[in-house]
Amino acid sequence: MKISVVIPCYGAEPTLHDAVRSALDAYEVLVVDDASPGGCAELVASWGWPNVRVIPHRENLGLGAARNSGSAAATGDWIAFLDADDAFEDGWHRALTTFLHQSPESTWIYHPVREWTGTQLKAVRYGDHPTQHSDWILLRPAVAPSACALRADVAKAQPFDTNRRLQGTEDLELWMRLWAEGHRPVRWTDEAFTRYRISHGMSAELESHTTKIRLRWTQFVERGWISEGVLVRAELELQRQKARSHHKAGRFKEAQRAYLAAGPSAKNWILAAAAAVRLRI
Repeated sequence: MKISVVIPCYGAEPTLHDAVRSALDAYEVLVVDDASPGGCAELVASWGWPNVRVIPHRENLGLGAARNSGSAAATGDWIAFLDADDAFEDGWHRALTTFLHQSPESTWIYHPVREWTGTQLKAVRYGDHPTQHSDWILLRPAVAPSACALRADVAKAQPFDTNRRLQGTEDLELWMRLWAEGHRPVRWTDEAFTRYRISHGMSAELESHTTKIRLRWTQFVERGWISEGVLVRAELELQRQKARSHHKAGRFKEAQRAYLAAGPSAKNWILAAAAAVRLRI
């Protein structure tokens, strides 16, 4: 079973070595240089790893297009995605190939991730395994791109969306589209085989991302994937997830507002109170 790993790179040269090195057990590692200003291609070439090659973009095309270029160039049976600031754990390739040999009917698989600061390992994120289309927006996300693999023919036939205006939500759009096409994700292990680097970012970036999520919801309603009535509940979940991100980042005032906007529940009130006294949870 040949596994190709696709790693997009734009401005991620400081963390790229850890990502590529963690994937070296794969049949091939495809680093897509999305016209990165940091000399991605030259950096990769300097490492001299024989199963690693660079797919260059002459201009910056965005994350979705970079992943698609890697998928198009891949020659393996399966394509695993890994962001350039994340890393696989030791043993991921052996465990994954064993599973794939035992489950030839699978087309789409994922595993949990462990939060990682770059130096310290944190909590494992399992998310909520979806059982219906609307779960992708009503529950905690279960599938992260850096912990997801697709059978090669599926990945090539179902590429990531390349709308730059909605960049950062192309994974959600693909998961919804795969579900609509009849594919179902399999959590192939409870082992967190990906270190997911957590970046707290800026409050403004989180607000921009939630706006993009809402625009995606509009698309999903138009395509008939979800009903408009689902959006009220989805907005509450979005506020809850936003509150957790603010809370973890120490943005306590923003967290308190988002918890209260997430709907009246004992849990939200308790978390809002914790944020009010600047208590991290």
